[in-house]
Amino acid sequence: MRRFRNRLAILTPALALAAGGAASAGASSETPRALALSVVEEGDSIELELIANSPVAQQVQYSLELVGNSTSRHRGDTAIPAGERQVLSRMKSSVGEHWCARVEVTEANGAHYTLTAGDCPA
Repeated sequence: MRRFRNRLAILTPALALAAGGAASAGASSETPRALALSVVEEGDSIELELIANSPVAQQVQYSLELVGNSTSRHRGDTAIPAGERQVLSRMKSSVGEHWCARVEVTEANGAHYTLTAGDCPA
């Protein structure tokens, strides 16, 4: 079940768009999100990729935090080109049984959303 939930973190932005609803404040059902979180879990370790794939060229700010056996953080403020898939950040860590990955994103149009994976508190 945990693997399914982690893989779902990758699909959530697309599913929210397909359903025609906004998944968080500031998100529009007509505009797909610029960033997505990919999670691959193998035993006690995970690999995260923060992936940019925006339909429009824009400036994006993000803050990624991975909490497990230790805490890792990465922040960025970058210009992403339209229609070009890019990996903005990659983390691999030994996390144990319980972990949480959280990414706070602010797009150029002011849209703000949070991507999560793992056992994150509400």
